[in-house]
Amino acid sequence: MNKALTERTSSSIGFYSTILIIVGIIAFLLASCNQKTDYSIGFSTSLTGRGASLGKDLYEGTLLAVEEINQEEGPFRIKLIVRDDGGDKGRALANAKEFAEMGIEVVMGYATSAIADAVLPFLTEKKIVLLGASISSPIFDKKDDFLFRVVNSSTSEAIAVADHIIETIGPKVFVGIFDQGNAAYAEAWAKTFRNRYQVRGGVVSLILPFLTRTPPPYQEVIDDALQKEPSATGICVVASSIDTAGFAQAFKQRVPNGIIAVSGWGNNLDLITYGGKAVEGAIIAQSHNPLDSSPRFLRFKSKFQEAFGRIPPFGAVHAYETVKYLETALRQRKTGEPLKEALKRIKEVQGVQRKIRFDETGDAYRPLFILTVREGVFTLISEREPEC
Repeated sequence: MNKALTERTSSSIGFYSTILIIVGIIAFLLASCNQKTDYSIGFSTSLTGRGASLGKDLYEGTLLAVEEINQEEGPFRIKLIVRDDGGDKGRALANAKEFAEMGIEVVMGYATSAIADAVLPFLTEKKIVLLGASISSPIFDKKDDFLFRVVNSSTSEAIAVADHIIETIGPKVFVGIFDQGNAAYAEAWAKTFRNRYQVRGGVVSLILPFLTRTPPPYQEVIDDALQKEPSATGICVVASSIDTAGFAQAFKQRVPNGIIAVSGWGNNLDLITYGGKAVEGAIIAQSHNPLDSSPRFLRFKSKFQEAFGRIPPFGAVHAYETVKYLETALRQRKTGEPLKEALKRIKEVQGVQRKIRFDETGDAYRPLFILTVREGVFTLISEREPEC
């Protein structure tokens, strides 16, 4: 091999080596640009215990939204850190402390307002945002705190149920029963119903608390209520779906044609499964319409059924919307901006069914749906704007 050929060969090798290096650098840069940033969310809910029905709904709705985000070509990948709190305040607080140690800046999943009330002071101290899909007690209304929620204040539901009963059935005599274990939500709901119903001419002669236990106190509490108010023809129950069904069964045994007023907390298929004929005609107000026929909801419903084999209940719908609310804030967030401030700048997001509006404190304002149970299925009666 002559000298000229050797030089040309060396030059060619050097040229192609340079090209390969450049191509490698470009590939690395492109991969870096397309690489997603992991973003962790703490998720604590009742996956076991009496509140597991709602906890499961919240988990599945959250999981569906997270998987959708992770499959998209977005800038981040959601990592869901899941813990079971069993509906226990102590376990929920321990989970919150674990999330804080991980450096997580947003937590969701708490099924009840009582649990949220127990953990919010700690989360506020650590400047961790709490997103609520089912946290609706009025104790959180109009406060510039670290709680942001996609549901109305529960007072709007109680007002809507009281108004509907007065307008369609007329003034009757009611007794109220609420779960003392979630008094932050349940007692406020029962008292709001009483105040509104009585302003409009009806009577709610007494409100009794109960605590869940084994065996359940359904017949005992109903007997006590009817002994104190024997003329009652209606009952307002503020409890989980299973407990609401149990009280409805016990009440209808004593008052066969009685009226059942149900809180949004009880709006779950378990209400019908365990309540049977006793919950026929029950009146419910909820920010979710299970009979919605809009293309957006039907797409969501189809995805949820494909993933979990059942129709999405309200908890799943609102949990899904909560993750989408967070996604909107993360996409619009300015460099170095606290998550709380990014959320506060969002005034409206598209929900699964209707638009969700937010005030300056992160409280949601969305339409309500009046539902009843007819022949074993939820049926829509009307839609109205909430009154708080």
